[in-house]
Amino acid sequence: MNNRAVIYVRTSSEHQGEKSSPAEQEADCRQLAAEKGLVVVNVYRDIEKYRVRTKLVEPSGTRSDRPGLLAMLHDAAHDQFDIILAWREDRLYRGMRSMLLVLETIQEHRISVMLARETFDPKIAPLRAWVAQMELDGMKERMTMGVKARLKAGKENTGQDRYGYQRVGDEIVIVEEEARWVRRIFQWYLEGCRLMEIRDRLIAYNAPQKGSSIPRRIQWARSSIQAILIAAKEYAFGIKIQSRKGEKFEIPVEPIIDMVTYELFVQMRASKRTHPANHVEFDYLIGGVLYCPCGLKWGARTQRTRKNKDGVVRERKSIVGIYYCTQNHLDLVSPECPRHTGAKKAEAQVWEKVCEVVDNPEYLFAQAHQLVEELRASAANIHEERVRIEKEMEALANERQSLITWARQGKITATDMENQLGAMTMQELSLKHELSSLG
Repeated sequence: MNNRAVIYVRTSSEHQGEKSSPAEQEADCRQLAAEKGLVVVNVYRDIEKYRVRTKLVEPSGTRSDRPGLLAMLHDAAHDQFDIILAWREDRLYRGMRSMLLVLETIQEHRISVMLARETFDPKIAPLRAWVAQMELDGMKERMTMGVKARLKAGKENTGQDRYGYQRVGDEIVIVEEEARWVRRIFQWYLEGCRLMEIRDRLIAYNAPQKGSSIPRRIQWARSSIQAILIAAKEYAFGIKIQSRKGEKFEIPVEPIIDMVTYELFVQMRASKRTHPANHVEFDYLIGGVLYCPCGLKWGARTQRTRKNKDGVVRERKSIVGIYYCTQNHLDLVSPECPRHTGAKKAEAQVWEKVCEVVDNPEYLFAQAHQLVEELRASAANIHEERVRIEKEMEALANERQSLITWARQGKITATDMENQLGAMTMQELSLKHELSSLG
């Protein structure tokens, strides 16, 4: 028997971690491995928030995109181990989608699952996953009702506090060290400082930033300063707005900036607002299409001013369009990045390449022919797969009916029928998932 084993550990919140800490889960799994004579070759952990697009999410058992889980299933497909050790079944999944992902992998690659606190039975796994999903839905509904009740009462809820504040119990109080820098940022802005100049000053004065669950790539990013300025109304009127399931709640807090500063800020913000009607329109044909050496898409803008040899900004006699690198932080700019280039020059170079292809119709026809053949082959494969899956589902339905008939005739026991029906349900869910993935 193959004895290469891996351990999977998951906790999705601090409260859950108190009941089943990662260390406790791993220790119990290692003890199980020692009892069974298994060799632990790797440990996969989902114990911290991770980023999905622009949001940080908890590694919930209902999610099928957990980094540790995906890494483990990838290694399973490449024959890196033979057995998965977990504390309980709900550490692996707590919903139908994640359950299908795990069970499909272990069945296809013949991976065994052993649990430290339970017994794993793949036949009843779909039923247990469904029950776990219902339990989670009920918990979420009760938690949402409790959070809304707290917010209606003006009490603070969990979450990241705005710069300058922190939560103490049910109240939000001012952090004087951070509040001092909030006032300075507004003062510098009213003095006419640009955002990047404000950033340089904050870094030079070693101004503290809010703690983060992930290491900061950029110290005092432009977006962090912009977020403080955008929240001027909240800082002046002393409110914090929190939303929950489409409802917004206002929580009273102590203001940080005075009303005079806020009114001056609003006036300056309005004076800096640009209006498209006053701009010369350019057709930026390649804006947002090409990439610079920094790995970012080129942006496009209309340039009305320029710097002379002495560094003085002057109005241009004729307005020009330029493409520019969108990386605002100089410490992340590639040495090979030109930073900006004239729109006419860049478009002339691109159109020169396009004309080389257009002037060669044989090349275009060959590429089009190849694309059509690929699409035809793909459509034929999809049709064949769809027919195969539909036939298997029809065969499962017939087999299920026969099974029920045999049970009624007493040819098999009720327990055998339930076990086999559970296995058929899992196969049917897998086929439905495969059918939906065809698109």
